[in-house]
This record gives sequence, structure tokens and C-alpha cells, in this order.
Amino acid sequence: MEKEPILILTHDGWGQALLKSVRMIVGEIKNVYEVPLQAEDSLPEYIAKVKEQVNQLQWSKKLLILTDIKGGTPSNVALRISKDYEIVAISGLCASMLLEAVMKQEAGGFTRELAQEIQTAVIESCQVLELPQIKK
Repeated sequence: MEKEPILILTHDGWGQALLKSVRMIVGEIKNVYEVPLQAEDSLPEYIAKVKEQVNQLQWSKKLLILTDIKGGTPSNVALRISKDYEIVAISGLCASMLLEAVMKQEAGGFTRELAQEIQTAVIESCQVLELPQIKK
């Protein structure tokens, strides 16, 4: 079974560094693509780049798009193209989100429910780390 594609939209391409980090944990990752927003890209240029990449992908239910910052240009572009494509987008990209999404690539297609599972896993992974206090 072909792994479902995941599209990453980030500022300045830091998604590639994130992919490299996740590869250290899970090994080879397939069917994950990034369209970085560069400082010199105008909004129409970036939208065109994203649409060009989307048009090259095939997915079964919804295309999963992971974006870095809610309200940022990559997130806004994901929302904008959702009028033309069957996508589900999640903002707040981090290593745990990408890891969870990669582990769900073989689930038979991304859905809103699966996206919510990814979001829940990310929220649960975000914790303040403290050593336990030893009572004397």
C-alpha cells in the first residue's frame, strides 16, 4: 500500500530540518513533501508553488497539510487552496506532529478525524518537564 502524501508548508524551509530529525527516530520517510516560503516569494508566487506541488500528488481521502504558524502565510495559503482541493490542514508543526502524521500515513487516507487524533497526540506530548520532588 502506498503511503498517503503529507505536504509541509513552512517559512524558509525549516521543514526539511524537521524531516531529518524525524528520520533519526523512524528511519526512511516516504511521500512527505515541503514547499518552503522564501522571503523573496510574493503571495501569488507562493500559492502557485503550492498548487503546483499539490497537483503532482495523489491521495485517497484528503491531502494532509502541516503548517508552521497559525495565521502565517503558509497556513493562510493552506486555507485558501482548501476551496479547490480536498485537504485537511493542521498548524503548529513540530517534531511530534510530523512523527505522528508519518506513523498514520498507512491508515487508509487522512480525514478530519485522523487530523484531530494527530492534534490530540501533539497536545499530550507538550509538557513541562520536571524532576520529581523527593520528600524528606
